[in-house]
Amino acid sequence: MNYSKLLSLFNNTDKAKLLLDGNWGLERETQRVAPSGSLALTEHPAAFGDKLENPYITTDFSESQLELITPPFKKVKETYQYLKKLQIKAEREIGSELLWPLSMPPKLPEEEKIPVARFKDTREGREKEIYRKGLALRYGKKMQMISGIHFNFSLGERILDFLYENSDKSMNKIDFINTIYFSAARNYLRYRWLLIYLFGASPSIDQTYYTVLCRELKTVMECCPECCGTIDRYEQYATSLRLSRIGYSNTSKNKSYAFYNSLQGYITGLRKLLATESRNFRKLGMYRDGEQIQLNYNVLQKESEFYSSIRLKQTTGKGESQVDALEKRGVKYLEVRILDLNPFEKTGISLEQLYFMQVFMLFCLFEESKPITQQEQVKMDKNHHLAAISGRKPGLKLYGYDGVKIELSDWSSEIFEGLMKVAALMDRAVDENIYMNVVEEQYKKVISPELLPSARIIREMLEKGEGFLKFGVRRAYENKQIKCKQVIVKQIEDRMVQV
Repeated sequence: MNYSKLLSLFNNTDKAKLLLDGNWGLERETQRVAPSGSLALTEHPAAFGDKLENPYITTDFSESQLELITPPFKKVKETYQYLKKLQIKAEREIGSELLWPLSMPPKLPEEEKIPVARFKDTREGREKEIYRKGLALRYGKKMQMISGIHFNFSLGERILDFLYENSDKSMNKIDFINTIYFSAARNYLRYRWLLIYLFGASPSIDQTYYTVLCRELKTVMECCPECCGTIDRYEQYATSLRLSRIGYSNTSKNKSYAFYNSLQGYITGLRKLLATESRNFRKLGMYRDGEQIQLNYNVLQKESEFYSSIRLKQTTGKGESQVDALEKRGVKYLEVRILDLNPFEKTGISLEQLYFMQVFMLFCLFEESKPITQQEQVKMDKNHHLAAISGRKPGLKLYGYDGVKIELSDWSSEIFEGLMKVAALMDRAVDENIYMNVVEEQYKKVISPELLPSARIIREMLEKGEGFLKFGVRRAYENKQIKCKQVIVKQIEDRMVQV
C-alpha cells in the first residue's frame, strides 16, 4: 500500500464516511473500596451473578476488582453510554462501597489478605483461580491490583473491502487484513508515548504500594537509566506510574517487537513464551500446602499473561485458544491496553477521549509502517518509560527513530499535524467539527502541560491539602453523584441483558 497517498482515497464525503466504519468496545477495571479508601474485603456482590456467566460485570484478578465490559458497538458514543449504564448498576449494587477512580490501587492490606478472585468448583473455575494464584506468586498481589481501561478497535467490512480494492492485490484478502492490522499496531507502539503523555493519570501512589516501588527500583535502573534522575521525585514529573516499571509489567524483558512484524511472528513468539519453562518460576514450586499455586512453570501460564500495551485478537470458540483462533482466522480486532483511569470522569474515560482514540488509531493505520528492528524497539521502550516517569519534565527529549533526539513537545506537534488531517476527513463524514475539536483540545496539553490529567491530579492534591487516599475517596464520591442520562440509545436497551 502507498501510505503517503492512502488518505487521498477518502477526500469526498461518501468515502470519508468509511472512516467511521468499525466497532468499538471497552473493558474497565476498578476496585471496590470502603468509604475510608481501604480495599473492600467483601465477596463479589451476589447481584452480579456467577462470575463465569455474566459477560458484562465480572471480576479481574481480585475478588474486590470489578471488570465492566461492553459489547462492541458501531458508534463510540453507544459504547460510552453502555459503559456508563454498567457503572450506574455497579454503584447501585455495591451499596455503601465505592468504585476506586484511580489506576493505582487504594489502601491495600498485607499481601496475604488481598483476596484472589474465587470461582465455582468446575474445571474452568479451578483453572481461573489457579492462574490468579500464579500471578500473585510471580508478581505479587499488590501489582495485580492496578487497574486500567482497554479499548477494543476493529475496522468494518466496508472500509476493509475499500482498502483491499485500492491495494495492488498482491496477497489474498485475509492476509491483507492481517497486514494492515499489524501495520497499525507497529505505529501504535512507535507513538504510544503520546497517549501516555496525554492521558496518563497515575502520577502518585498510596504508601501501602511503597513496597512494590522499592522492589522495582532496581529494574528501573537496569532498563531505563535515564529515568533514575527523577524516579525518587516521581510526583514532580510522572504522568503514569501504572505504565512505568513500577507499575503493571512482566514480559517486557522476554518479548520482542519482532512479534509485531507479521502474524506468523506473533503466533510463533507467543507459543514460544507459552512453552518455554522459566527457571525462576520453577523455583516457586507447583504446590503449597496441598494446593496448586501455578498452572505451569512457563514464562506465560496463559495467553492473557502477555502484558503488552497492545494485543492482536480474534474471537474464540469454546475451548479454543487465542493463538489457535488467530492462526485459523487471522486478526479481527486490536486491544489497546495503555489507558489509565481518568478520575475526573465517572466511567474513567470521556467520550471526547474515545473520539480521539478513533483518530489516533486511523492515523496509525495510514502512516507508513516498516518492520520494527531490535534497535528501534529499544528506543520505543525508552520513550514509553520516559513519557511515563518524566513526561511533564520541561524540555524532555525522546529518542527519534532516525537516530536524533527530539523534544517531546516538538515531536508531538509533528504527530498532531497528521492527526488533524485524519480528523478533518472524519468531520467531513459527520458534517460537524467533532473530531477536529477533540484533536485541537488535546493539542492544548502539548502547549500547556498544566492541562494534563496527571498535572491536574497533583495540583488538586496540593491545593486541597489531600494525600493520594483522600483525593481518591473524594473523587469516588463525586463521581457517584453523577447520574446516568435518562435518554439511552434504544439499541443499548435492546442489547442489555439482565446483569
